[in-house]
Amino acid sequence: MTTAVLSSPKTRPGVVYPHAQWYFLLAIILTWIGFSRSYFAVIRTQPLLHHIHGALMGGWIALLIVQPVLYQRGRLKLHRTLGRWGAFLLVPAIVVAGLLMIRGMFRSTELPPFIVDHLAFLDVNSLIDIPLFVGMAIYSSRDVHRHARWISSTVLTMMPPALVRAMPILPIFRHSFRANVNIGMGLMCFIFVLLILDDWRKAKRVYPPYPIALVCTAFAAVGANYASQWGWWQALTLLLGRR
Repeated sequence: MTTAVLSSPKTRPGVVYPHAQWYFLLAIILTWIGFSRSYFAVIRTQPLLHHIHGALMGGWIALLIVQPVLYQRGRLKLHRTLGRWGAFLLVPAIVVAGLLMIRGMFRSTELPPFIVDHLAFLDVNSLIDIPLFVGMAIYSSRDVHRHARWISSTVLTMMPPALVRAMPILPIFRHSFRANVNIGMGLMCFIFVLLILDDWRKAKRVYPPYPIALVCTAFAAVGANYASQWGWWQALTLLLGRR
């Protein structure tokens, strides 16, 4: 049944990523694996905000599984309608829930302060990057190449938390959570580089979305290691709820 829904027997010509839905489905699976112990295994004990945050993030990726199929089958009106609902309702809700999650993290005593700063810096950057990428996707909606790449970048921006939590499945990643975070962010940068190279290989050109997303991801990855030492970050986090 899933295969029948996600497959597109009547794919229209000129589709940028004809198998995008499968990659986004893989992102959902990775999210489930990553949060299987820290969230799904103890789901009944989790606060309401965690449920809302998880539903919003998962809902965005689920929407992006549906959107490529609609586009491939020529259901453009429904594709645009769902896209608008996602952009103007789901994304702002993701930002608000994310900020509340960051506030809760700053007020928690379970993590060392330097880890909290590290994770919060990454989260704040994600909450800036995702609306930015979605906004650029809307702005370039008439250019299918840029539009598809901006939207794809949002999923990669969301992946590190799930990826880092999934990594300890392998014993080699069970020693340092902070190192795993850096490896996860480095992997996202590497994927963006691969996508840039793939564009060059296929079209002999580089579209702006992936290089910009790469710079944003690299900035977050590097800066997170030094955020706790920056005065401006300390001042900002007081506004975000640091005690």
